[in-house]
Amino acid sequence: MRILVCLNRDLASNLALNRLLPTLAEHTVLVGLSERVGSAGGQHEPRERAELRSAEQVLPNELLDPLIERANLPDDGSRRLTFAEIERHRGIEVASLSDPNSAAGLERVAAFAPDLLLTIRYGAILKRPVISIPRLGVLNLHSGILPSYRGVLATFRALMDGAEQIGSTLHYIQDSTIDTGDIIGIRTVTVRRDRSLLWHILALYPPGIALVSETIEGLARGRSPPRAAQTRCEGAYYSYPAAEDWAEFTRRGWRVVDASDILGMVATSVRTSLFESHGASSEAR
Repeated sequence: MRILVCLNRDLASNLALNRLLPTLAEHTVLVGLSERVGSAGGQHEPRERAELRSAEQVLPNELLDPLIERANLPDDGSRRLTFAEIERHRGIEVASLSDPNSAAGLERVAAFAPDLLLTIRYGAILKRPVISIPRLGVLNLHSGILPSYRGVLATFRALMDGAEQIGSTLHYIQDSTIDTGDIIGIRTVTVRRDRSLLWHILALYPPGIALVSETIEGLARGRSPPRAAQTRCEGAYYSYPAAEDWAEFTRRGWRVVDASDILGMVATSVRTSLFESHGASSEAR
């Protein structure tokens, strides 16, 4: 198949793509990257959101990954590859695609002619002309349990609600509404009070990507995945937490980022198996 994978240029998207590489090896793939989700941080950005953004984007994109690329480490399958290394070592084109709905973006998508379009943490809302191109449809891996948690930072909202399980949902994108399409499956992870928000976000991707891989393999063999329609009146749509939400989050004893998260990022970049430090239990739902 020809698969267009649309991601954001951040740590979680990169880790998700690394885990998906064995599945993608059998297909012709183009990776399109957005540069951010939502508005850029400004002078009124809550400190906690800035902390999370720095760990997810600034540290890997501006500091760690350039060092890794200059070190010219071998691709032995045991470490996280940067986006540039994925292109260099695995032969998968990685290109900027911040606005697929523009004339140039739509032309780029149409020229690649994907059979399947997959989005994970992507920073653009797809519109009908793009959605109509892939013959097998558009899939999105949402880092929240649908329909309960639509929108951004669903993990934050679930932790604030006292959830014992967080999850990711693989669903179809059928129109330009957000997180409303038919659900293929949900994978859950047990909440750990001793770990940070970033840890919980990253822990969603091993089981979530396993579900994506199963679905891609089935589609390649002509099997349609199960689909369950969402009731759009259920759940809620969440935008970015306000300053008072972040303050309440920390008041309840939650941490946004821990030093162990940063050490784990470095470790997966140079020597250890992906997500070895994110061994949360998961289950199908």
